[in-house]
This record gives sequence, structure tokens and C-alpha cells, in this order.
Amino acid sequence: MNEMKNSAPSTNEPSDERRSLEIISQMIADTSRKIEQNSSLYFLAWGYTTVLVSIFEYFVWVADLNKSWLWAWWLIPVIGGCATLILNRRERKVGAHPKSYVDRSVSAVWTVLGLSWWIAFVVFFGNASAFYFLIAYTMGIGTTISGAICRQRLLTICGAMSILLSVVFPLKRWAMINYTITEPAVIYADILIFAAIFVVMMIVPGHIYLNRAKKH
Repeated sequence: MNEMKNSAPSTNEPSDERRSLEIISQMIADTSRKIEQNSSLYFLAWGYTTVLVSIFEYFVWVADLNKSWLWAWWLIPVIGGCATLILNRRERKVGAHPKSYVDRSVSAVWTVLGLSWWIAFVVFFGNASAFYFLIAYTMGIGTTISGAICRQRLLTICGAMSILLSVVFPLKRWAMINYTITEPAVIYADILIFAAIFVVMMIVPGHIYLNRAKKH
């Protein structure tokens, strides 16, 4: 009898493990599906806001306009944050599915990165090039991790490309140190590099996901 009691749990272990794997796979599939169906507008809102504000700020520096216009950088978190709140509210109205463990894991990644950006803003205040690099690099990491967690190859590729493109910042700084460059269009090109990375990381996947959602 003791042998039967000891052997009984082992017969359930494979089925329990299989069930756990099925639940995890289902959560990943649900999150991946939600990204494709619902995330396009988030990507486009943050992507286009960042790119347009960056281009505007580039011309502020190159044309030597009133530096009060530099406060326009704050339009990125303001517009992006408002768009996020509006889209979240719309999802709740249409009855979006409750968050799974995978959803919360992805959210945790971006929460940690968001807090690190505010710290970086204080630490690198006055060193714009380093700040652009850190934002682009960490966002690329966050996008790559999100794609890997949710098995979204598009996000993984775009995130990895963003990480690689962020290397342009230190390369440009090296060129600025070793060569005499006084042209404002080149000196402030970091802003355009920053914008280009957001095109790859946010706008491209945003439009691809939007087209996929329309087809469904």
C-alpha cells in the first residue's frame, strides 16, 4: 500500500507539467496576439511624436533659434503619455482581456527602463549625446526583450537593430574629438540619429502591426 501511495503522485507529474507548459504557451500566444492587434497605435503615437519633435529640435539648434524652444522636448512624454491613457481607456471599453503573467512581465521591463531614464536624465544633464545613446540603447534592449518574451520576431529584430544603430553615437563622438568639425548640421546630428532609431524601433513595427490588424 505504501508503495502504491508513493507511486501515485508520479503518475500525475507528467500531466501537471504538460498542463503548466500549455498554460505558459497560451499566455505567450495571447500576449503576442494582443501586441499584433492592439500595440500598433502605441508604437505609432510614441514613434511619430519622438521623430517629429526631434526633427524640430534639430532645426532649433542648427538655425540657432530661441533656446526656449528646447522645452518642446517635453512634448514627447506629454503627448505619448496622453495617447497611452486614451488607448488604454479605449481598450477597457471594448473589453480587453485581463493581463496575464507574461503581460505583467513585459510591463515590468518597461517600468524599470522608464525609471532608469529619469535617473539618466539627472546624471547626464548637459551631456545630450550620452543621454541620446542611453535612451536608444536601453529602449532597443527593452524592445528586444519584449519580442523574445512574446515570441515576436519583428520586435526582436527591430530592437536588435536599434541596439546596433545606437553605436553610431560614440562613433560620432570619437570623430568629433579627433577631427575639427564646426558645422552645426554635423555637431547636432545626434538628434537625427536618435530620430532614425525611433523610426526603426517604433514606426516600422507600428505600421506592420497596423496592416496585419486591418487584414484580420
